[in-house]
Amino acid sequence: MKSVFILGGTGLIGYAATKAFLDTEEYRVTTLSLPPVPEEGVLDPRAKHHFGNINDMSDAEIVKLLKGQDIFVFAGGVNSHFIPNKPAKEFFFQANVEPVQHLAQLARQAGMSRFLLCTSFYNYFHASWPELQLTEMHPYIYASVEQEMRLLAENGNGLTTVALRLPYVVGVVPKKVSAWKNYAERLHRSEFPLYVDHHNKATGGSCYMTAKQVGEALVGATNDAIPSKSFTLGWRNMSNEAFLIQARRVLATDIEIKTLSKKEMQTLARKEAYLNELQGKEAGLEPIAYTELLTRALYVHPIEALDALDYHADNVELAIQEVFQSL
Repeated sequence: MKSVFILGGTGLIGYAATKAFLDTEEYRVTTLSLPPVPEEGVLDPRAKHHFGNINDMSDAEIVKLLKGQDIFVFAGGVNSHFIPNKPAKEFFFQANVEPVQHLAQLARQAGMSRFLLCTSFYNYFHASWPELQLTEMHPYIYASVEQEMRLLAENGNGLTTVALRLPYVVGVVPKKVSAWKNYAERLHRSEFPLYVDHHNKATGGSCYMTAKQVGEALVGATNDAIPSKSFTLGWRNMSNEAFLIQARRVLATDIEIKTLSKKEMQTLARKEAYLNELQGKEAGLEPIAYTELLTRALYVHPIEALDALDYHADNVELAIQEVFQSL
């Protein structure tokens, strides 16, 4: 029986991964999560749970914690919607890149055999659309690409490193406020317009998968036959229009979904960027440049990932419904 260490065990992905590994009855699971400790009955009693900030621990303490573990799952870090003080590039590098590289090195010291990173599908679009210069424009995407590259560079000397590029992940953690809460609040305030082209046709979309599917993919990525590489995951490609309509229906709100041209959208983005500047803040996704991504189809066709990682079909629409019903 192998042992898995999950960093970020109380988050959406870490919670689902814990269950996925335990349900196979082939893994022991240990998690480390930031406080607070969840209410009684939320955490799976089959796993061993620790609470604290790994960044506050010494290298010796981390290696001691990882001794006897086989697989490291990194499901932590700061997400793309956080707006830090300037400079954002430095913030996201320190929050998301440096810990991954250093923890991979410590995992090797501790004798672990595999390090699995949950990163962003923006890395895929960075490679697919070089003309958008995503790493130059967006501090979060810069850090995400660096995170993946540096992890893969740590491969070798007994440690296999694998990066899973995740799209939007939907699901719920019992008794925990969903990260989609802010989205729902903005939708109620009509702050999520639908973007239209010069023919007044709705444009843009994204890819979604469930947290359960991510957990299954992480289990699949522990297979010794999986080499060190990046996999771009996904399941359901959905237009922005379809997602907004579904969210509005579940929230039982009669708000009107406004439509904006790209030019109008960029005007709003300039205002948002200016307000950030006044507060000495900088977004991980630069508002003006991000309008280009909002009008594009951020769709994924994950044939390679499905074949290699063997995650299964799931009802994304139902998961979206459950997320917004929980708010």
